[in-house]
Amino acid sequence: MASDKKAKKKELRELKRQNRRESLNELGGVLGGYDFGVVALVLILSLFGVAMVFSAGYYETINFTEPDPLYYLRRQLFFVVTGFVLMMIFANINYRFYGKTYWLAAAVSLALLVLVMVMGISVNNAQRWIDLGFIRITPSEFSKVFMIVFTSGFLASNPRNIKTISGLGILLAMMGVHFWLIVSQPNLSTAIVVLVIMIAIMLVAGLNLLFMIIPAIGSVGLYFYIITSKTPEHWYKRIMSFSDPFADRQGDGYQVTQGLIALGNGGLKGLGFGRSVSKNLYLPEPQNDFILAIIGEELGYIGFLILMLLYILLLFRLFMIALKSRDKLGLYLTTGVAVMLGIQVVVNVAVVTSSMPATGITLPFISYGGTSIWAFMIAMGMALNVSKRTNAIEQRQRKKRDELQNEYESAEAVS
Repeated sequence: MASDKKAKKKELRELKRQNRRESLNELGGVLGGYDFGVVALVLILSLFGVAMVFSAGYYETINFTEPDPLYYLRRQLFFVVTGFVLMMIFANINYRFYGKTYWLAAAVSLALLVLVMVMGISVNNAQRWIDLGFIRITPSEFSKVFMIVFTSGFLASNPRNIKTISGLGILLAMMGVHFWLIVSQPNLSTAIVVLVIMIAIMLVAGLNLLFMIIPAIGSVGLYFYIITSKTPEHWYKRIMSFSDPFADRQGDGYQVTQGLIALGNGGLKGLGFGRSVSKNLYLPEPQNDFILAIIGEELGYIGFLILMLLYILLLFRLFMIALKSRDKLGLYLTTGVAVMLGIQVVVNVAVVTSSMPATGITLPFISYGGTSIWAFMIAMGMALNVSKRTNAIEQRQRKKRDELQNEYESAEAVS
């Protein structure tokens, strides 16, 4: 009898510990079961981005033919608000829906990329945008999300697709077509991000690591081809300017050197919000891909580290959602979203710090631009729905544990 009481007390203590560990999910229940950490971090990063875009673009806006100091502030705030609406819409779409529509996602992605080639507008010798009149969209940004959906749905629909020649052939063909269409714009950096996202999901699904030898050899071969043949010319110049940006600081290395100067100016604590010197027509379009340099100059190394900590926390929450997901589709989708976020942060930081050749990669939720923000908000919405479905199951299990706990307490009271 005594041993039974000890066993019951031990099980009761374990139930209480499990309830404490799930306190964050309880808080998420206030938001309808969504992961509270993801929602809070996305909001913090996005609102911080609005403030930094306003600061980074301020000097340019007061030099417009018709000065408009609030131009970037209004537009970035519009992108964030509409993006948040998109995130909540997708957070309420059952993620299992993507397991049935992944071929449609691939078709829409390819159609948009082809449309860019046919009727896209060119800016700085790159044809990456479709002009809708009130806004320009960048289809390649949405292709990242579409390929998360396609790769996840394709592999979850039949686990053997990652093992068979036909399954791998379809995935490689989709990767190759997307890579060619995006590189043709030209936009090598985004093409690489799409490949990394798809490969990461494939690895989680059980891809044999030996298959990674082929893309590794291909990457090295492409690098040596570019530096020896000097073709394509703009890629060659990017690689050469990366090796020593100050050697051509008035040419191809100009943006990188100005970014490094901005980071150096900031030091440990920064010059203060709004006090950047580099944004005053030294660093080209500082509100875009190189906004991290302005953040470093105004908020210093401390501000830079805090921003990186926020990204790390968001990645941690996404990977936790992935690990707790109840099926392979949820696992693959959330892994793809996490990789999409992580690779862009790493590449953007590497570019601004001259750790890799300059590429046109935005800093997630921070850089100016509607398409990038909307794509990331949609991706976060997909991850939130996975967390919502997982939490719903956990809540049912928690209810059963609570009922069991009440039975134990009642039994102890009687005894």
